[in-house]
Amino acid sequence: MPSKPGQDVDSFTDLYQHVVGPGSIVAAVITGHLAVEFLLRKLVTQYDAKLESIASDLNHARLVGLSREIGVITEAQAAVLTRINQLRNKLTHQLSYIPSVQELKAIYSSAAGAFDDLTDGISQGSEALDSASSTQELEEWVLPDLFVQIAYDLHHEYIDRGGDHELF
Repeated sequence: MPSKPGQDVDSFTDLYQHVVGPGSIVAAVITGHLAVEFLLRKLVTQYDAKLESIASDLNHARLVGLSREIGVITEAQAAVLTRINQLRNKLTHQLSYIPSVQELKAIYSSAAGAFDDLTDGISQGSEALDSASSTQELEEWVLPDLFVQIAYDLHHEYIDRGGDHELF
């Protein structure tokens, strides 16, 4: 895996490890991003079934904006999801991009004020970031747990609005 921000991916092994290898930040962010997007589309469609085709065609940033406008997520939640989307864009458009600890701390700090921390994933992730000097030092659970907390809240919102536990 590239060891420094901006370092090129020089081999297939580097590419694989960086994108889908154990502890991959790219894999955690993209997978979490997809789960968030799925849940936002469910919430928008639940709000008004006529919006399903529109929600399906929106990019992530616009889907977050629509979700905020119709009130299925709060302004604070939208801000966190926007930051996550910006991180995802960096990771997908700059293959060798490695976020800084400070960048992730800012996301976690915003998330702590916007989402419930039912299983302490946000607070524990924040603690892990406080003791890390680089993102490569983070344990594999840190980023996925952030998305688990976000997904819990979005799913809870879906259920509170009368949705089925199964989502499908």
